[in-house]
Amino acid sequence: MKPASPRRVLRQRLQLLLTHIGSTLPQLADSAKPEALHDLRIALRQLRSLLRVLQALPHGRPLRVLARQLAAFTRESNDWRDREVRLQQLQQLAAQADSARFAAWRRHEAFAIGAGKLQLARRQDELDALLAAIAHRGLPLLRARPARLQRRVRQALRDSRRGYRRARRQWRQRPDRAGRMHVLRLQAKRLRYQVEVCEGLLGKRWRRRAARARDDQQRLGEQRDRQLLLASLRRDAVPLPAALRRLLGLAG
Repeated sequence: MKPASPRRVLRQRLQLLLTHIGSTLPQLADSAKPEALHDLRIALRQLRSLLRVLQALPHGRPLRVLARQLAAFTRESNDWRDREVRLQQLQQLAAQADSARFAAWRRHEAFAIGAGKLQLARRQDELDALLAAIAHRGLPLLRARPARLQRRVRQALRDSRRGYRRARRQWRQRPDRAGRMHVLRLQAKRLRYQVEVCEGLLGKRWRRRAARARDDQQRLGEQRDRQLLLASLRRDAVPLPAALRRLLGLAG
């Protein structure tokens, strides 16, 4: 079988991500598409992972600035996504115990999250300009020699795997340190998404490594979600029924 062309694989991936992100942002305003924000954030992370590969190529330096702008846009959605996940958790808990006051709070929170996502959706022109700049700077880089592109992909993956393994060792030494858990989760994401965007150029070994990183990310993400849930319930004085407060260890 003829080896996949790095030029073709990376160009197709870049174009696919640019198109997908541009078409997903308006969906944030559609209540019939509750997972739109989650899908958008994954695509944004994948695009940043691909830019991390390309920006080290000759003439790739401008992509670093664009990648930072993309990261800033992603961060502005963090709070809305955290609140969205919290509301999903609380809707599930409400099946065990509910009250009129708690139900009213959830309706108000759903409205606030919807309004926040609508504000993000209204930034379509800003995001479109950023995506156009990424295409303008990124696509010409993919004319590089295939061997150079392949080497750059491998180097980027080795760097990400090295950071992930280092973070994993440090977390295992002190698993009680929240900061180390956070760093490991970020490094696991970085490795996972880089493998995903370059998958057409990689073998089974890298896919297995990405699967292990994804398992770490999901396990640590569950811990983070619970920590955020408990902290935010106290911070926002969410009117939980007494039975749920006891269930979550918040009674007293």
